[in-house]
Amino acid sequence: MPSLAPVPSTHALAATRRSWHLLAAHVVAEERFRRVGHSGLEPTPQGFRTPGDVPGGVEVELDQLVIRRADGVFRRSVTTIGDAQSWVLGEVGPPRWGEQPGLHDPPVAVAASMPLPIDPGVAAWLGHWFSLGYAALGELVADEASADAGVPTLWPEHFDVGVEVLPDDRRASYGVSPGDTTIAEPYAYVALWEPDRHGAATDLWWSATALAGATMTARELAATDGPGQELLAWFMAGRDRLLAA
Repeated sequence: MPSLAPVPSTHALAATRRSWHLLAAHVVAEERFRRVGHSGLEPTPQGFRTPGDVPGGVEVELDQLVIRRADGVFRRSVTTIGDAQSWVLGEVGPPRWGEQPGLHDPPVAVAASMPLPIDPGVAAWLGHWFSLGYAALGELVADEASADAGVPTLWPEHFDVGVEVLPDDRRASYGVSPGDTTIAEPYAYVALWEPDRHGAATDLWWSATALAGATMTARELAATDGPGQELLAWFMAGRDRLLAA
């Protein structure tokens, strides 16, 4: 599994995280939705892309947009959201995937002139963080005890990498976030679907009351000798706790 470099400061992360989130929600996910009717993405070591099992597609690589077609690979530096949409989609406007019925958090409209500042060093760290989580989630899903598991996905509305595992009242969401309004710094999570069933109010393992589950920060993982293995073991500990309930 990938290692994890020291975590950038929360202040340093903020602008790059927001720019990547806007690119994911307003450009890359929209391009995939128009082609295949689904907005889920996947991380790469230096960014994220439309899933590789579909020919062609779009990728964000650090501070560049990349379009891969049969006639070549084309790159463009990221400047504004309007420029990115025009280059990839041919038009500027709200993403259509955000109109899907039942979507809890549709993308918020932004001005086409909004600049998208990206620090390449911070972006490289975020790419490693998402890749670390994606690898651990892949192993969690592949384990035979992980019944009824979904597919690890980078979700553009929340901008985190997550997957759901186990059926019925044992179901929970597992993933990694680059930080959000709940927790400012990057973190991993196990979010219970039915917290009351598992004593989230009294069981200290489920101590993340804001998420009704458990969290571990990227800073804690970066301090370990094997953050990938630690993260996988932590995900499995949460799953096993639910299996034993």
